[in-house]
Amino acid sequence: MVNLDKWMLQYFEESSDMIIFLDKHNHILYMNHAAQKVLTTGENVSQITDALCTYCQGFTNESEKMTCINCFTHNQKLQNETFQVFMKDKEGNTVPYSASYVEMAGEEKIKVLSMQDVSPQLRTQAIHHQKTLTQKIISTQESERKRISRELHDSVVQELLNVVVDFRLLKYKTDEELSKHTQLMEGTMTRLIDDIRNLSLELRPSSLDDFGLEAAFRSHFRQLEKNYGLEVEMLSNLEGRRFDSEIETVVYRVTQEAILNAMKYAETDEVYINIAYDKDELTVEIADQGKGFDISSPPKGTGLGLFGMQERAEIVGGTVNINSEAGRGTQVTLTIPIGG
Repeated sequence: MVNLDKWMLQYFEESSDMIIFLDKHNHILYMNHAAQKVLTTGENVSQITDALCTYCQGFTNESEKMTCINCFTHNQKLQNETFQVFMKDKEGNTVPYSASYVEMAGEEKIKVLSMQDVSPQLRTQAIHHQKTLTQKIISTQESERKRISRELHDSVVQELLNVVVDFRLLKYKTDEELSKHTQLMEGTMTRLIDDIRNLSLELRPSSLDDFGLEAAFRSHFRQLEKNYGLEVEMLSNLEGRRFDSEIETVVYRVTQEAILNAMKYAETDEVYINIAYDKDELTVEIADQGKGFDISSPPKGTGLGLFGMQERAEIVGGTVNINSEAGRGTQVTLTIPIGG
């Protein structure tokens, strides 16, 4: 005859997974050796009356990474489902676990919570994510270099060749023709200067390093209005406040990309920017009242613009949230935590 009770008891005691029995008040009744090693230093575990909340730091749901709202021990939907929960160990470290629980039949309402440390898997996942991110960043950088190379070849180099030709023709011009020809050359040189200045601004505006976000944005918005007729209205409470160079770069680039997407796809000539800072975070909202789109549908174009905004934000621990609806415009919100 199969000795199931013996096997189950052996599994309970020898499993590397943490197994904890809880009463209806979520007090710990009993835990196996794996759980004792992590959660308690007490030798007489039969007398344990600690509440689970002594160790639990919250669980992960759709909207929060670590939350106690609608605690998993009271959430019937999570029974027999796998979810991520965070526990504080004896050293005070917060450790992520893959968890599941079941409420046993009976008036006692005993719960059994099983947990497996997923720190190694998360570290491996983070390494692979970083490799993927690096590859995509390199690919995006190469695409940008190709674009700049084409711009230099098609505009700057071409204009320079025209100037060279104009110089060679000078010796064949009469005094009467010379004045008109030099005026044409001056116009060519002016266009060339504008092209180089625009490329320089795209690479990195000097005003961003010298004067900060507000000055860089105002300069960029003037260029947009001059070149494309796009009107950008900006509200800000920065009052000249400066941030780390990396944060300012991320804010500038994400905003620049969001405006570019509005120009390409929203069919609008107005964009609204709101920059709000408090002691904990910096928030930038980029909104338009254009066509909008269904965010569940595949993005137009390559989708690298949306991807690039998300990835740039992650570099400084930030997030990008995109809200849009067909016919009701789009709002891109960049949120960056500010330490200190």
